[in-house]
Amino acid sequence: LAEKLCVSTMPVREALKRLQYERIVDIKPRSCCSLRIPSKSEVIEIYELREVLELHAITKFRQNFDKSRLERLHEITESMRGLENERDAHIRGRKSIELDRQFHAEICKLAENNYINNLYRQLSLHLNMTFIHEKTYSQLQEVFFESHDTILNCLENNLTEVAQCVKKHFDNVRKYLLTSSR
Repeated sequence: LAEKLCVSTMPVREALKRLQYERIVDIKPRSCCSLRIPSKSEVIEIYELREVLELHAITKFRQNFDKSRLERLHEITESMRGLENERDAHIRGRKSIELDRQFHAEICKLAENNYINNLYRQLSLHLNMTFIHEKTYSQLQEVFFESHDTILNCLENNLTEVAQCVKKHFDNVRKYLLTSSR
C-alpha cells in the first residue's frame, strides 16, 4: 500500500493502527489487514446510538426552527425517489446506501454540533454501511423512500410527531436486523 501511494511505510502503519484502535479494521500481524465486520449486537447498539443522536438533533432543531435548513433533506429525498426508476439493482442498492447515509448525516447537522456530526461519521464507519444495507435493502426498499419522506414531512409540518417518525424508522431497521440471518 505504501508503495502504491508513494509514501514510506510509517504513515501507512500508523493509519492502520489508528483504524484498528477505532475497531474499523482487524490486523493479523505479518499477514493481512481486513475490514472489520461488526456483530449483530454491535450493529443494533450502533443503531440505538444513532437514534439517540438524531432525536437530540431534532429536539435542538425544534427549539430554533428554520424551514430553510431542510432544503438539503429535500434534495436527498428527491434523489431517493429517483432511485425507483433505476433498473440495475446493484446500482440502486449502492446509491440507496449513500443517500441513506447523507439523509441521516443531514438530520444530525440540524443540531449544529460538530461533535454530533463527527460521532455520526464514526458510527457510520463502524457499521460498514455497504455490508449492512446490501443485506437489508431488498427487504426495506418498499419503505425506503416513504420512511425518509415521512420524517422530512414531519420536520416541516408536524414537529410534535417527528420524534415518533424517527423512532418508527429505527424500529423498522432494528426489527429487520433482529430477524435477519446475520
